[in-house]
Amino acid sequence: MRTGLSIYSLFNDIRKGQMSVEEAFAFMKAQGCESTEIANFVVPLHTPDHRYIPEMAMKLREYSDKYDVPIGAYSCGSDIGRAEGPMYQGMRQYVFSEIDLAHLLGAPLIRIDLVRVMVGKDDTGIEAFDRIFERCVNVAREMADYAAQYGIMLTVENHGTLMNGADRVGKLVRAVDHPNYGVTLDIGNTVCVDEDALDCARDLLPYAKEIHIKDFYIRTDPYVIGAKYKEGYQATSDPGILGNGSWMPTKHGRYLRGAIVGHGDLPMKEIITLINRSGFDGDVLIEFEGMEDPRLASEISLKNLRQLLEMTK
Repeated sequence: MRTGLSIYSLFNDIRKGQMSVEEAFAFMKAQGCESTEIANFVVPLHTPDHRYIPEMAMKLREYSDKYDVPIGAYSCGSDIGRAEGPMYQGMRQYVFSEIDLAHLLGAPLIRIDLVRVMVGKDDTGIEAFDRIFERCVNVAREMADYAAQYGIMLTVENHGTLMNGADRVGKLVRAVDHPNYGVTLDIGNTVCVDEDALDCARDLLPYAKEIHIKDFYIRTDPYVIGAKYKEGYQATSDPGILGNGSWMPTKHGRYLRGAIVGHGDLPMKEIITLINRSGFDGDVLIEFEGMEDPRLASEISLKNLRQLLEMTK
């Protein structure tokens, strides 16, 4: 099991120009990261028309070698599970090119979202899930076959509100039934659909190839967090806005804000105990998305994760 940091944790500093990508690798090296995950919306890897830039991929490999922080995964979004007609063909070309890019990066794993759906944007009920299910199964098999030629593992993450929850994600992976397809288990995302985080981890761990560790503050009363008083307040799922202190609504009306690992409301010790004793041997990466300084928050989160892993052996 390797511990490390998703570069997404440093997103706010990178997007504000307060940290370069190379400085991010240097920071991760200083924190003893054994692996990192590159997210395609954090690092400028594409042209405006969504074609990847090989030279930038090679630059990332150079940073990885220079600072001895392996690129353990590459992460990208898509909406291929809902796309139709020409949009589907364009999205299909895009996801296959992202697998090519993961190969250039030297990443042994790629996480590709099948849908982009968050609270308040689209129907997230079981009927909507059932409508896209067979298409998601078929395209996931096709992508898993394509990634296998490079020796790259393909995963789906419990993410958003349509492709989330242990029952839905587990059903998808079992239906795909491919040796090169698994789950990026995000222990925090499940609360976006008001599912118990410990139960989700227990159910999806058998399929997990990579794990994201994050924590959340969870509130039920919008008045407590100022949602009913602040002029122009709007709950959001934008990570850049979340970093400014806004709260994200859950499927059933609670509110979330990212926290330093161990400082939030998730049963972190119990979850880490479960992971530690499960036999999981992949990457366990911090994915911080709170309003605290991302460098300090990442440092504390890593220390807390490692302490919990050590004490729960």
